[in-house]
Amino acid sequence: MNSEFIRAVVKYLELYGDIDRAKRLAASETKIDRIPKNSELYSVLRDRYRDLLFRKPSRTLSGVAPVAVMVKPQGSCRWKCSYCPASSIAPKSYTGYEPTSLRARAVNYDPYQQVKTRLHHYEIQNHYAQKLDVIVMGGTFLEMDRDYKEYFIKSIYDAVNNYISEDLESAKRYNETADRRVVGLTIETRPDVYDIEELLYYGATKIELGVQTLYDDVYEKIQRGHKLDAVISSTKELKNAGYKILYHMMLGLPGSDPDRDIEMFKILFEDPRFRPDMLKIYPTLVVPGAPLYLDYRAGLYKPYDDDTAAEVLAKIFKYIPRYVRIQRINRDIPSHKIEAGVKRANIREIATDLATKLGIHLEEIRANEAGRKGEIEYDPDRAKIYEIKYEASDGIEYFISMESLDRELIYGFLRLRLPDKWSVDDIKNTAIVRELHVYGKETRIGEVGKVQHRGIGKRLMARAEEIAISNNLNISVISAVGVREYYRKLGYRLVGRYMFKNLL
Repeated sequence: MNSEFIRAVVKYLELYGDIDRAKRLAASETKIDRIPKNSELYSVLRDRYRDLLFRKPSRTLSGVAPVAVMVKPQGSCRWKCSYCPASSIAPKSYTGYEPTSLRARAVNYDPYQQVKTRLHHYEIQNHYAQKLDVIVMGGTFLEMDRDYKEYFIKSIYDAVNNYISEDLESAKRYNETADRRVVGLTIETRPDVYDIEELLYYGATKIELGVQTLYDDVYEKIQRGHKLDAVISSTKELKNAGYKILYHMMLGLPGSDPDRDIEMFKILFEDPRFRPDMLKIYPTLVVPGAPLYLDYRAGLYKPYDDDTAAEVLAKIFKYIPRYVRIQRINRDIPSHKIEAGVKRANIREIATDLATKLGIHLEEIRANEAGRKGEIEYDPDRAKIYEIKYEASDGIEYFISMESLDRELIYGFLRLRLPDKWSVDDIKNTAIVRELHVYGKETRIGEVGKVQHRGIGKRLMARAEEIAISNNLNISVISAVGVREYYRKLGYRLVGRYMFKNLL
């Protein structure tokens, strides 16, 4: 790259602090033919001007870098739910044209290359991407061939490690101290398809359950293949193993309507048999390749339009507790691939604005997390620990959060479960830390950020230990492999698949 141009860019960066202005002025001064992209400048300017080159900051504002890895289309799911598109170019439930699908197709669904491609994208957008929150997407992964599943998960760790290990256990051990680490591993599945030992073997820490509805008559209409009892039992067993639970919920399914959908979300958090930690809310879309498409064409089904979906969403927001995070609203299927249904990509924003007009205040985590409200710096003198205690799935849950005194900002939180029984022998007679998360922009391991690495996690863990002791229990953590070193520094050791600390 032209050294004279680089010197001019640095000069104007020092003067104005604006990368785009600096590039224009430097180009004019040096008369170069083509102005380089920021990603090209990054390799030269690196850390000194990193923040000025930063692109798409929302990717890592929650403190981690998400990495989605999609399974192959062949044999991805044997069920035939009416709303679910099937395609030869993508796994079940995807069209092949979503951003994640396109990245996967470009490398023929090779999991190693998918991760490498995503990490490269983060690099050229100038993100550190050291703390990776990985999600396995598409079909029903846990129903696929065992050898394929092990290959798939090992490939993820190998790509993150930038090192090919002999086997999966070796890959996980390597990742404990690697430069980039898997700090979360999510598996999507059905409520009737899960194996706790298998999930622990992979290093999974969060399960996304395709619940979709709470009505058995709707399950029958959509040919789901299970009933509500599967949701209740899987939720309890997975929580009792320490898993974070996210429900996929759908609006406007056949057999439902706005009133039933609103009532469904009321039940979701009033009935202690449910009470998930997180939600993805999907208004039903009519997409070619799904059985529901034929019903729509025959005039037998009509999905919600934008206005109806926004109104239903706005009204259900009032039932979402403070301990829940709404991860996503609406699918990322391109609008030109949607035959009917919600086509506004900003339906969440529309629903949020409508909720405000209706006097409904959003309590959910994402609406209040530090990092999404500008350049926030954690001040321990203007923050305190709050607790919510509630019953869920026959156990007691503590949502322990570090928040600003006015409760407008949440810096971090911890989920602690006191189960009625334990799903895994290794954690018997322990209180289980199911999640510890500190928000703010992702900060490099070993460095101090404006919110991250300021002692918030340590304080939340100390409070969790106090609660465990008061209940005559030791404490365990379902830790991603890339976070085990953090817990070791707090006095924990690996017992089976969990980090454990003797408190009694």
